[in-house]
Amino acid sequence: MSADLLTARRVLHALGVSRALGPETVTLADAHGRTLAADVHARTSLPVADSSAMDGWVVAGAGPWHVDGVVRMGAPPGPPLPAGAARAITTGGAIPPGASAVVRLERAEILADVLHLLPAAPAPTDGTDIRHSGEEVHRGDRIASSGTHASPAVIAAAAASGTDEVTVVRRPRAALVLIGDEVITRGVPEAGQVRDTYGPVLPAILGSYGAETVMVSRVRDDPASVLEALSAEDVDIVISTGGTGGGTADHVINALISLHAEVVARSVPIRPGHPTVVAARPDGVPVIALPGNPFAALAALVALGLPVLTGMLGAPPERVLPRLAGEAIPGRPRTTRLVAVREQWDGVLPVGRQGAAMVSGLLHADALALIPEAGVAAGDRVGVLPLPWRR
Repeated sequence: MSADLLTARRVLHALGVSRALGPETVTLADAHGRTLAADVHARTSLPVADSSAMDGWVVAGAGPWHVDGVVRMGAPPGPPLPAGAARAITTGGAIPPGASAVVRLERAEILADVLHLLPAAPAPTDGTDIRHSGEEVHRGDRIASSGTHASPAVIAAAAASGTDEVTVVRRPRAALVLIGDEVITRGVPEAGQVRDTYGPVLPAILGSYGAETVMVSRVRDDPASVLEALSAEDVDIVISTGGTGGGTADHVINALISLHAEVVARSVPIRPGHPTVVAARPDGVPVIALPGNPFAALAALVALGLPVLTGMLGAPPERVLPRLAGEAIPGRPRTTRLVAVREQWDGVLPVGRQGAAMVSGLLHADALALIPEAGVAAGDRVGVLPLPWRR
């Protein structure tokens, strides 16, 4: 990855941070995929009480043991266990006072209400197969930090430790502006036409990062229409596709000038995606103007657009992950190539059909490899950005 792309990602993340959104409280059921706006702390220790790690019998002292009952699941541990006694217990059952160990089900048998170890079974020592309270988490421990993506693992840990609600960052409200006279939304395109590949997928991609698409505008190649669409109100971010080049049908740059928007990033040396423009309107709303070609737009969104969004959510930018190149991948002068790759056990390999206008190659891709100007040789370390649907 070139210093230019690294610098651009830092600047764009800072732009998002400057537009950080406020918090809201949601139930755990509604927290998946959101970004935490406050630390989550354990409300209880885990295990809550000493508990059995195995099915079997909880015992006190040396055996054999007289079986005096059962520890019921979901119930308090019951009265103290006297020396020489045993109670049947299930994994997770609460250990009664006085108990010294758990004897596994397969290591003993009951004869006339007396529990005997099988001949080959080891004698239990103090603490055998007992999970002690706080062994996993102590009350007050931090389960997850502010800025963390609320993954299933985070939600499960929060639930296990007694949390019912979490504070998350409010969902960014996104407006999509899809520009182009040639774009159709249904049926088979004729000569000079293309199908809309953004409308069906961008809301889902943005949704996976916690954003909510509240407005979709399909705009012709008309200066007034483009200006009006990029001026969308009551939104936190605007993302457009098409119209960023220098042709007679490209009106995004002039629209941004008319809006008195501050251009934050333009012509970042990446291929594909070079025509991407990121600006901030006078009201602070970021505008991410992606190129019109499908692969170029998706690559630029991952490399340049998502850092803005993660900054708005108070989350760190997506990490560039280290991988090994499974084969030599050439570079391009003064450019970082964004190459769609699939991950294999021995390294990443480029997929086929990945020109700026192509999308079919992405069917088999897991990530974008960031190929520096000098290229990479087989076995070299290369940075990759996971594709949103592979997170």
